[in-house]
Amino acid sequence: MTDTDKPINPKHEKLLKTRGRGRGKDYEPFIKVHEISSSGESVRIRSASVGRVHHLLSRIELLAFLVFDQFEQTIDIREQYPLPINDTLDICSRLGIRHPQIHGGLTVVSTDLLVDLSPRQQLAIAVKSSEELSKARVIEKLQIEKIYWEARGVEWRIFTEKEVSDGLRENLLWIQPYLNPDMTAYQQLGDSDVQDLLHRLKRHPRTKITKLCAKFDDQYQLEPGFHLGLLRHAVAHRFIRGPLNKVFHSWTFGDLSLRGEAFASGVNHAS
Repeated sequence: MTDTDKPINPKHEKLLKTRGRGRGKDYEPFIKVHEISSSGESVRIRSASVGRVHHLLSRIELLAFLVFDQFEQTIDIREQYPLPINDTLDICSRLGIRHPQIHGGLTVVSTDLLVDLSPRQQLAIAVKSSEELSKARVIEKLQIEKIYWEARGVEWRIFTEKEVSDGLRENLLWIQPYLNPDMTAYQQLGDSDVQDLLHRLKRHPRTKITKLCAKFDDQYQLEPGFHLGLLRHAVAHRFIRGPLNKVFHSWTFGDLSLRGEAFASGVNHAS
C-alpha cells in the first residue's frame, strides 16, 4: 500500500477540524503541551507580541520563541502550525521518501514556529537541536517543510541552540517568568510606573541597574526585588528595550531605550 492510499491517523484527523486555524489571539496550535510526553521541558507562555498563551514543546523552542517575541517587527507567532497533508504527501512522493506516520496512519507535518513580521513578511522556523541534524530521517522531514514553504515564497530557517549566545540565553530565561500565564505581579502597573523607574535610574547613569534597583527597594521601603521585577516585566512585555546579548546584571541606564513615543516623551521631558 502506498502512502497516498493510507488513512490519516484518527487523532490527527480530528484535531485538523479545529486546530491550526486563525491568527493572533484566535489561533489554536495543532499540538498542545498536555498532549505529549516530554522530559518536563514543554511550557506554556504568554507572548508580548500577540498576547495569547503559546504551547512550546522543548527548551530550544522556548528560546526561539522568546527571540522572535522580542522583535519589534513581530506581529504574530503561530506555533505547531500544521501543513496540509495532501501537499506533504505530494512532496514525499516527489522526494521518494516515506510520509510521517504512526501504526500505518499518516501523521500531520507541522512547522514549529510561523512568524509574521511587519511589513508583510513571514518566516517559517524549524527548531531542532544540532545533534538531531545528523539523523537522516530528521533531514528528510525537514526537507518536506523546506519545499512546502519555499514553494509559497516564505523564507524557511532552521533554529538550533547554537543560534543563542550564553548572554542572550541568560537574559531570555531572566524575563521568561514574567510571561508565565499565571504571573500576576506587576499586571496592574501602567506606563507611569515604568516611567517612574526610568526617571530614578536616569539620575545614576553609570551605576549598574541591579545595584540601583536594590537601593530603590530600601529607599522606598518596598519588598526586596520589587524594582528589578518591574524592570524584568517591562523588558519582557516590550515596554523597554534592553541589549539582550549583554547579560542584564551589567546593564546601566544608557543600555536601555524605550519602545513607543509616549514612553520616550515622558522620560525625555521629565524634570
